[in-house]
Amino acid sequence: MTSKNIDCNIPPFLPKTKQKTKNNTDLPSLSKNIHRLLSMVTNSKTDNRQLAKIIKQSPAISTRLIFLANSAWTSPKKPVNNVEQACTILGHSIVKSVSFGISISSSFDPGKCRSFKIDHFWTTSMLVSEGAGLLASKLSDRINHVDFEQTAQSAGLLHNIGLLWLADNLPKETNKALQHYSAEPLSTINEALLEYTGTDYCEVGAWLGDQLGFPEVLIIAIKHHLNNQYQESCWETALIVESAAAMVAALRHQCKEVPENTRLVALGLDLPTQQTIFQQLSENFEKTQELAESLFTT
Repeated sequence: MTSKNIDCNIPPFLPKTKQKTKNNTDLPSLSKNIHRLLSMVTNSKTDNRQLAKIIKQSPAISTRLIFLANSAWTSPKKPVNNVEQACTILGHSIVKSVSFGISISSSFDPGKCRSFKIDHFWTTSMLVSEGAGLLASKLSDRINHVDFEQTAQSAGLLHNIGLLWLADNLPKETNKALQHYSAEPLSTINEALLEYTGTDYCEVGAWLGDQLGFPEVLIIAIKHHLNNQYQESCWETALIVESAAAMVAALRHQCKEVPENTRLVALGLDLPTQQTIFQQLSENFEKTQELAESLFTT
């Protein structure tokens, strides 16, 4: 998998009124190792030594992981001095989230958008990734897809990457959309984005993933995870991300009961199991928020 190097790419679906100011927009220059990292973390056979070998090629990621492994967040019994130890202490899921987050964050400047909250964004992304992985783990024996659980986690982590692009490239419009969403709790972020930017983060994220050479299954999940009618290729992954995202949204609204997904039930994941996963996400919410704040706001 290789990244496409295409200059002045503008999403073709972006309204002409928005395109005219974006003539010099380039695709984000993601870390050179992001595609190798993406390939390795979606492979269940990858061990900490192999993962650390890729991560060590990025000083920024290595430094952050060692910092996190030595922080009060993990409270290690003895100092962690290298990436391999950090990977062992933090675990595969956290290492993946942090590595992706740092690689992707360095490629965008969402600070241009005043209402964009980077810790909120990554808290959501990491929780959706965790939820997608937990849901997939209950269905992996029913889905004919290699490394389904790891793929679902990656799809969850990347599901809202389009919002980063919008905050960076259309900061004024995205700011208005986020303000509107904050003032109208019954609306959705995508409804507000459509009104003020002419597109939404699913459409932008899928375009971005395609331009950067993401695997098809991730592009599909990014594009269709809010479409509960989608039944085509890789629909199970999109459904898993949809369900995890709904759970995280419910947690943010302080709901105590899981938003039941009947399509998950039909797939073989009953309501009690959904509630158990929802409760696990609830218990991890504050810790994940602390992680996002320590990594992306300092």
